[in-house]
Amino acid sequence: MMRTLHMKQLAYVLKLALLCLAPAVVNAQALVPAGKMFSNAFLDVRAPVSGDWMIVRSSQTELAFARTGTVVNESFIAQVTLFALPDLKDKAEFEALVKQGIEADAPPERFKSVSANYEYTEQRGYPCVKYVGVTEDMKAKTATSATISLLLQFNSLYCQHPGVTGVGFMVGLSHRGAVLDDNLAKDAEAFLEGVQIAKTAAKPVTPEPSEPQ
Repeated sequence: MMRTLHMKQLAYVLKLALLCLAPAVVNAQALVPAGKMFSNAFLDVRAPVSGDWMIVRSSQTELAFARTGTVVNESFIAQVTLFALPDLKDKAEFEALVKQGIEADAPPERFKSVSANYEYTEQRGYPCVKYVGVTEDMKAKTATSATISLLLQFNSLYCQHPGVTGVGFMVGLSHRGAVLDDNLAKDAEAFLEGVQIAKTAAKPVTPEPSEPQ
């Protein structure tokens, strides 16, 4: 069973969405069958249904798939992460929490925001914040250890777990490359649809402080 991340690690989760777009595919595991299901007490996760994806991160709190693109220095990350949430008064506070975390972990000496859109939604039947954004990484590392400027493109959903108080999760698809991927929104929608609340509900948990996995 997964443990949730302590609240002060939320920033780590958000930062990871930026930094894991580095060329980690080199260290990836074997190819994952398209649409393979992964489940725990909190979420049912379907692997991306198209493309050659590999697992690059797997822990009690996170599952991340990666694949290379069709051109040099292009990569994709499909990621699901659990984290702990504080008591939230309303939807505005939840949206502010997500926005603050994303902005805090994009230091201006490396990252420059190109666009960022936050939208509160209950389309799934529980509170979520949709984040769609583009950030320029001015010090991106390539597979050859060169430092160049690349665009990071995000399409993510941050949600409050409807069955377990104090637990949140992030599911998203990200792209890194010299130019934007016009198909990211469509591909992200398909991946997000494949991540749903576990059919077997988790019991309430008390998040414990721990170092990032």
